[in-house]
Amino acid sequence: MTNSQTQKSAYMRESRQNLPAESKSLNSGLEIAVDVGNRTIKYCTSDGQVKTLPSWHKDLEEWDNPQLDSNSIVVKYLRGDNPNLVGESWSVGTVAQDLGGTPTFELDKAFLAPKLFLAMIQNLAGVNSINVSRLVCCLPNDLQTEKVKAMVEGLKGTHNIIRNGQTMTVNIANLEVQPETLGAFKWALSNKLFRYARINGILDLGGKTGIGQLYTKNGTLIRESRVIVEGTYRLAQIISKHPSLMAQDTTPDLSLIMDAIADGSLSYGSTGISFADRFPNYVSKWLADIRNKLKISWAQWLAGLGEVLIVGGSASLATPLVEQTQGRFKIAEQPQVCSVMGMLL
Repeated sequence: MTNSQTQKSAYMRESRQNLPAESKSLNSGLEIAVDVGNRTIKYCTSDGQVKTLPSWHKDLEEWDNPQLDSNSIVVKYLRGDNPNLVGESWSVGTVAQDLGGTPTFELDKAFLAPKLFLAMIQNLAGVNSINVSRLVCCLPNDLQTEKVKAMVEGLKGTHNIIRNGQTMTVNIANLEVQPETLGAFKWALSNKLFRYARINGILDLGGKTGIGQLYTKNGTLIRESRVIVEGTYRLAQIISKHPSLMAQDTTPDLSLIMDAIADGSLSYGSTGISFADRFPNYVSKWLADIRNKLKISWAQWLAGLGEVLIVGGSASLATPLVEQTQGRFKIAEQPQVCSVMGMLL
């Protein structure tokens, strides 16, 4: 292998991948699930490979020259079935954040899906054409036909791109759009996580919002039980009222607060300001609002409710909810990625 090939290989390392397994899959057509989260983009293949990227993107100007790393992707769209992208270049992940890009939670992710998905497709040395026989995506509400149409029309078909310096063709034959909680529910059933053959639920706590959803004992989604609750974006708003943050010259940046929650530092950017002293109280308030909303919305099902599995990037913050319900609510072992792992089941 030449030095240039070695350098390219370094650029293509993303979290939790297995290159030989994916190389085999590419020859026969991939089945892929992509969950475009407001904080993290999750990607899974049918052979169990999972990778993630920070959910940021930046449309690049001709003078931008972003450097690549394991959490940063650069894409240029040459031609294909999405005319809106022809000639466009964009970055996704850490470099997009560092260059002042836009977090997904500030926009409508349904319309960003083509850019974010094409960044997630793995390219390998010697492989310049990737056939995706089945692509599964998800939306908070899969009944919103305009958003479903935007995802299908934006992704289905052929796309000629340059991804991290490698020219490749991505062919997407079929695309499905699922409700966001379905993957987690199927994953829970496949792993026998519900102890009772009753109505059970999923509470997906994400960055911008969360979703509570109940399913019957045979796995039928109860549409009327869908509840939108506040995600960590709301928690960040609560934290922004911390006295030390309020004393700053500028309005607190909610993205920096959410980063501090995610990395566990509870420290605002590089200012040295910590909100750890009041964090438990802020979380309690946030969770109390969520629990009250679920109790009201699920009132007719509570008497026969079995268990509720908590998933999503913010699930680890919900330990008080587990304790208050005496284990009736419980946190998944892989809360951030179990949804995307179940989308192909």
